[in-house]
Amino acid sequence: MMPLVEMLASAGLELVSKFIDAGKDKAIDVIKEKTGIDFSKKEPTEQDIQALKEFQEKERDFILKQLEIYAQDKANARHMQEVALTQDGWFAKNFIYLFAFFWSIVSGVFIFMAMMYDIPQQNQRYVDTIIGFLMGTIISGIITFFYGSSLGSKEKTKLLKEK
Repeated sequence: MMPLVEMLASAGLELVSKFIDAGKDKAIDVIKEKTGIDFSKKEPTEQDIQALKEFQEKERDFILKQLEIYAQDKANARHMQEVALTQDGWFAKNFIYLFAFFWSIVSGVFIFMAMMYDIPQQNQRYVDTIIGFLMGTIISGIITFFYGSSLGSKEKTKLLKEK
C-alpha cells in the first residue's frame, strides 16, 4: 500500500492519495471508477499520472464550487436578516430571534425531559434520534447562524482565497 501512496503523493496527487484512507483496494476501485485507470493490473505511466492530475484538478474545482455555493447560501441568509431589520414591523424584525428562541426552548425542554424521566425501551431509539437531530442540526444551526462556525469556516475561506 505504501508504494501507491508514496507514488501518488510524490506526483503531487495529494487529493487522490487521500482515497487510500478507505484502504488500498477501495482506493484502486475509486480511481478506476473515476478515471478508468486500473492500478491493480499495471504500474502507473506518465499518461496515467497526467490523467490523475487532470482528475484532481476537476475534483478540486468541484470542491471549491461547493464551498462557494455554501458560502453564498450563508451570505444570503445573513443578507435576508439584514433586509428584515430594515422593515417597519416588529414581527419581521424579530422573526429570526423568535424562531431561534422557540427551537432553543423546545430543544432544552426535550433534552431535560429525556434526562429526567425513564424512557421505555421501545422508545429509546426515537429519543436518541430526536436528540441527535436537535443537537446536530437545530442547535448547531442556530449557533452557526448567529456566531458563525469556527475551524471549518476558516478552512473554507482559506480554500476560496487560494483559488
